[in-house]
Amino acid sequence: MQVKFREFFFLSNLLSLSRVILVIPMAFLIAANTNTGNIILLILVFIAGSTDILDGYVSRKRHQVTELGIILDPICDKIAMAVIFITLILYRQFPLPLLVFFLYRDLLIIISGSALLRVTQKPMMANIWGKINTFIFGIIALDFLIKIQNPYTNIFIGLGYASLFISSVSYAITGLKRITKNNLIRFSISVSIIIPAIIIYYLLRDFNFFLK
Repeated sequence: MQVKFREFFFLSNLLSLSRVILVIPMAFLIAANTNTGNIILLILVFIAGSTDILDGYVSRKRHQVTELGIILDPICDKIAMAVIFITLILYRQFPLPLLVFFLYRDLLIIISGSALLRVTQKPMMANIWGKINTFIFGIIALDFLIKIQNPYTNIFIGLGYASLFISSVSYAITGLKRITKNNLIRFSISVSIIIPAIIIYYLLRDFNFFLK
C-alpha cells in the first residue's frame, strides 16, 4: 500500500480526521454535564455524524477514493467512539461490558486487517454490518448522552451485542475469502469467530439481556 502525504489534505480525509478533533470538546462536555453543555454536545454529535456520511460521498464525488481514506475512516470512527464510550462509563453509567467487547472486536479487526494488508497489500474495507453496528452504538450513546434511558435502551444494548458478533463474523469471512492459502491466518480468523461468541454468551448471561 502506498500513501502520499498530500492525500491527508483531501477534503474527505480531513472530514474523517475532524471526528477525532471533535471528540475532545465532546468528552469535556460529557464530564461537565450541564444543560447548556448537553445542548452543545448534541450539536457536536450531529456534526460528527454528518462528517461520517460526507467523507465517503465527497471522496467518490471528487474521485479521491484512496487506500489512506479507506483505512482512515474506520480508524477515526473507532478512536472517536472509544473516547466517547470511556467518558460515558466514567460519567454517565454506560455499561462497561459492552465497551470491553466493542474494543475487543476492534482489536481483532485491526490484527486481522494488518495481516491481510501485509499479505494482499490491500486494506480491509468497512462493510454494511460494520456500519449497522456503528449506527446501533450511536443510538445507545445518544441515550446515555442526553440521559433518556427507557425500556427500549436494554433492547438496543442487546442489539449492540448482536451486531458486534455479526460484524465480527462478517469481517472474518471477508478475510477468509481473500486469503485461503495461509493456514496460520485462516486459523487465527477462525478463532476470532469463536472467542467473541463465548464472550457474548457470558456477558448476556451475567447481565440478563436475553439468557436466563
